[in-house]
Amino acid sequence: MLEFLGYFIVGGMVVSLTTYYGAKGHGFLAALISMFPSMTVLIFFLLYRAGGKASVIDYAKSLVYVVPPWILYVCAVAFLCDRIGIWLSLAIGITLYFCVSICLNQLR
Repeated sequence: MLEFLGYFIVGGMVVSLTTYYGAKGHGFLAALISMFPSMTVLIFFLLYRAGGKASVIDYAKSLVYVVPPWILYVCAVAFLCDRIGIWLSLAIGITLYFCVSICLNQLR
């Protein structure tokens, strides 16, 4: 149970720092903090401890399939936010993310 508290604290710090710097107009620093691979490093390590190298390899291979949809999601939000607002642009971006992810998963 204590390890989940650690995950919560690390995740909360990343979200808090990203929001703080993003709100101050430091978009690059906010993006760097949120996309720094600290979470994947932690997940790789914990997966290895819990399931061994096969779990890590399967997760890493699966990550490759969700990167292009994630880029599409970010581009959709960046392009649409000024035009239709944050909520609708997020909804469209997330929908694109899931639809393209599912399609790519079917192709593997």
